[in-house]
Amino acid sequence: PTTVAFDVRPGGVVHSFSHNVGPGDKYTCMFTYASQGGTNEQWQMSLGTSEDHQHFTCTIWRPQGKSYLYFTQFKAEVRGAEIEYAMAYSKAAFERESDVPLKTEEFEVTKTAVAHRPGAFKAELSKLVIVAKASRTEL
Repeated sequence: PTTVAFDVRPGGVVHSFSHNVGPGDKYTCMFTYASQGGTNEQWQMSLGTSEDHQHFTCTIWRPQGKSYLYFTQFKAEVRGAEIEYAMAYSKAAFERESDVPLKTEEFEVTKTAVAHRPGAFKAELSKLVIVAKASRTEL
């Protein structure tokens, strides 16, 4: 897998970070968010493809475990593929701590995105995981 680091910047402004993977960069994973409080946090996006390039994974997380930022919104999108599995976590595994998933009502998953659910999301986010399969539309 390819892992790239990026800064999650607070200030309430919407920011995006994306990266491509696969033959001819056919898959894209894009993380869009707005957050408040604290200072910049270094996060990572890790992308990998299966040997036959029919599946790809995108993991977005804070390596130190828990983020101390207050997320007002988030969305992780895939292009070139459809989501088969997605999960969002309020806390990422770190040392002896394990991942803590968000409650199912806090986020929603569509064919191409995992996003916060307005009104239900409790503003804590530390990790997102997506497993997607190549879209059938390619000829």
